[in-house]
Amino acid sequence: MSCPDRRTASTKKGEHVTEVPDEAWESDDCVRRTVVMPAVLAERLAARAEQRGLSISDLLTEYAEEGLRRDGSGAA
Repeated sequence: MSCPDRRTASTKKGEHVTEVPDEAWESDDCVRRTVVMPAVLAERLAARAEQRGLSISDLLTEYAEEGLRRDGSGAA
């Protein structure tokens, strides 16, 4: 049974992850969301972030900005 105030997102494997409204928020300069990814990738990202002295959020932001620039999808 699902709660009406929860949103469910499909994952690549067809599984579902429920996003609880209290776990997501937005402000003028940032957004907090749950990101679902393979555990092996999460571990690699955590290790790289630690090596570079960054938070995982900062590393993901950097990678996203680089990818968008490379794809020609606008400036960060």
